[in-house]
Amino acid sequence: MDKSQNSANGSSKVDLIKDESESENTVRYGNRSASSQIMVAVAQNFLLVAVGMAFGMPTMILGALNYKTATNQTKLESPDLILDDEQSSWLGSILYLFHPVGAVISGYLVDLIGRKTVMIIVCVPFFLGWMFLYFAESVLIIMMGTISMGIGIGFCQGPIISYLGEVCEPRIRGSLTLISGVAGSKGIVVIYLVNAFADWRTTSLISSIFPLLAIVMLLFLPESPIWLISKGRLTEAEQSLRWLRGWSKKDKVRVEFDQIVKNMAKSKEENENNSIKDKSKIDKFLDELKYFKRQEVLRPFSMMMILFVITVLGSSIPMRPYFIEVFLTFGLPIKSEWVLILTGVLAITGSLISCFTVNKFGKRPMALWSIAICFISTLMLAICAMNLHWPGWIPLTFFCISFWISRYGMISLPWMLLSEIFPIPIRGLACGVCAALNSIISFLATKTYVNTHAWFGLHGTLCFYSFVAGVGFVYMYFYLPETEDRTLQEITDFFLGNGTARDFKRPKTKRKNKEIDIFTVEEASETKL
Repeated sequence: MDKSQNSANGSSKVDLIKDESESENTVRYGNRSASSQIMVAVAQNFLLVAVGMAFGMPTMILGALNYKTATNQTKLESPDLILDDEQSSWLGSILYLFHPVGAVISGYLVDLIGRKTVMIIVCVPFFLGWMFLYFAESVLIIMMGTISMGIGIGFCQGPIISYLGEVCEPRIRGSLTLISGVAGSKGIVVIYLVNAFADWRTTSLISSIFPLLAIVMLLFLPESPIWLISKGRLTEAEQSLRWLRGWSKKDKVRVEFDQIVKNMAKSKEENENNSIKDKSKIDKFLDELKYFKRQEVLRPFSMMMILFVITVLGSSIPMRPYFIEVFLTFGLPIKSEWVLILTGVLAITGSLISCFTVNKFGKRPMALWSIAICFISTLMLAICAMNLHWPGWIPLTFFCISFWISRYGMISLPWMLLSEIFPIPIRGLACGVCAALNSIISFLATKTYVNTHAWFGLHGTLCFYSFVAGVGFVYMYFYLPETEDRTLQEITDFFLGNGTARDFKRPKTKRKNKEIDIFTVEEASETKL
């Protein structure tokens, strides 16, 4: 091992490692490099907090303006803003409907004008959405604000994931991705916390500050060096890499920079050679669609669609925009606004613990535990709803259990699997299609919640969600394979074969070489929408 250390100028420490099994040097930087990349994650977190606040917005607005929960003062002061059931169902669900719209636009722009630029642009729909709400004098304006935020949510996922994956070193990429993943839940807690002390208009005005703060923070970040290299802007790319590696000198980043240029040149050459064979992009897209007929794609794709339905309904996601109404119905012992804050905190802790324990327990056991407990807790809530004379702390307890356990396993599971179960040639398209269909499933389930509640009552709706969770447990037990510590090829072979999910277990000894697993996660992160 050759070591190249910092000179007295304070540049980042760099270790150059030459492994006998490697043909190229691997670069490891010191703490200053980590500090600059942490700054990137912090700046991105302002945008992700804005995303989380947008997700929490329908719950706040419906709690304030739905005709069942609006105060008499609100009804007198803003009669044109009071929402009936049909309008409420659209407001609660329309965010999901416009996710794919934003994702499609973002997918085109992110390679055209750059990751950083798109992240800055995406702040605009969030700011406009909050301004629409603050100045709203009609239901139409409220809907326009909601649509603007829905487009923004879909718009931002691609550039955020791509940028973080391209600028961070592998040694800290996982930790920074984890921090970013929790930022959205923090945003939900923030908007619930603000709304506990302010009315919905003031909350909207305060919320509009976060997209502006995100713009200011993002302006200080460099553009992705990989994107700059792809555009032939090598000098700017080198400067960007130096910034991201602790403001190092040129010689400190030369090895990594040369590796990136070499790898991208090789990839470009391969793409150009392949493009000669393809008649057109449309023909290539149609050829990719044919993959969905193959067993190794059709089986995991079908499984993902079933899992999305199970997780959306089994974790009571359609009910969430109407939480304030539901909490008031149960007569919980604390104010609904504080229960909302509690749900956000539980979501954060559940997600964090899930990330730290998935490698120990495996995805399959976590999924089975969480959906079984969700089934029991939702069924108990249904029983409580049949007789509303129960003490308020009993349904509150089951709500807390349901919120935490669903975030711990059920809701996270499909997105974990998405990075592993599709073959490489079709993974990008398959992940995009799955993400879009999940948005449509969430939209339909949330849009029809009002109808389900009207037909079957709150207890009947909860019984239905509990039934879905119970069926989901049976399905997962027989058809959900354990992918933890399995290679891509092993997972593909499972879906090609006729083996049972119960027999597809983790290897008895963990693999020492995790390079293929790291590659899998990184590649899926770039394709997840």
